[in-house]
Amino acid sequence: MQDTNIIPTPDSRYWPPSETIRSAKIRHKAIMLSWSNKQESKLHPLWLRDNCCCEQCLNQVTREHLLDLRDIPADIEAATVEVDVQGALCVTWADDQHSSRFNPAWLYAHSTHQPPENSKPQLWSAADFSEPPSFYAVHGEISEQLLHEVLLSVRRYGFARLRDLTTDLELVEQFAQRIGPVRETHFDRIFDVISKPDGDSNAYTSHYLAAHTDIPTRESPPGIQILHCRIADAQGGESTMTDGFKVAKDIEQQFPEHYKTLTTTKWCYANRAGPKDYRWEAPTINLDDNGELSEIRMLPFSRAPLQASFDEIEATYAALRCYMEKANSAEYQVSFPFKAGDLIIFDNRRILHGRGEFYPQTGNRALRGTYIERDDVLSKIRQYEHG
Repeated sequence: MQDTNIIPTPDSRYWPPSETIRSAKIRHKAIMLSWSNKQESKLHPLWLRDNCCCEQCLNQVTREHLLDLRDIPADIEAATVEVDVQGALCVTWADDQHSSRFNPAWLYAHSTHQPPENSKPQLWSAADFSEPPSFYAVHGEISEQLLHEVLLSVRRYGFARLRDLTTDLELVEQFAQRIGPVRETHFDRIFDVISKPDGDSNAYTSHYLAAHTDIPTRESPPGIQILHCRIADAQGGESTMTDGFKVAKDIEQQFPEHYKTLTTTKWCYANRAGPKDYRWEAPTINLDDNGELSEIRMLPFSRAPLQASFDEIEATYAALRCYMEKANSAEYQVSFPFKAGDLIIFDNRRILHGRGEFYPQTGNRALRGTYIERDDVLSKIRQYEHG
């Protein structure tokens, strides 16, 4: 989708409508913009010149820079600035009289640091959901609009459920590949979650599984998990979902010492079944550079022995116990049955999943799953929204 009314370059590709530029002027080298909502942007000339999107400076197909940063004078200045009749910012550069033209919506999004609408995680507990946010296929088909809505739910809430799908063996892989490439792990490219006597994970039993995230044994755990229910005849086996970010935020407020321990003390998770020996150390709660929640690592049944001093043991176990008790409590956990034809997609680094014990003697139960990455979901959403 393109907005050809602004400027025929990659920066004119659809950007959510925003404020308009009321005025533009040069002040002490900076380009000052005043917006229709009375906000102001102070733009550095070097930043603007580096982001020129004309055919000389940006490959119109790959959208990659043609202009080398080393060819831009470090002391570059704008000779003139103006807002044209279409609302775009036009800049003429003093050193070579090169002209640059900028989409105002792009400028507003990049210079006022406005987060995309509904892009921040919305935390939830069991009071907010009695079941996952659910979407329904039409005659077993998933339209592009429906897929977009599903992925928005994953970005916002961390999970979504699609219903009324077929139970075809190929469905889960085909669905995943509409979003991005499959993330292969030691559990195979596509895996079947069934009870089997020689399984290399507790997931391949009929046992109860506490709230957990998958594969924290890797430096980079899979970002997104997809599970498709093909057979749901056995009694029991209700699935559970917990917003691990909500648990973390509440612990931060209620038990700050536990929160400090959970964000700093590393647990080692290890997969020691068969010939494999994957292991990685990381805190239970990981934060990004801004101190925001970025990842939960929690696989209670694959913890290696804690490496800590005697004096740290009690506090470390108490913090982990606190997190586990909340994550598995009725206050935070959504419990729901799988129905054949259901597909659930969730953020494996935010949402903890589990299941109740099921009873194979009462019938068969078969899920088929795979992984993709968070990047794939976000990229697909941007494709839908920006064209």
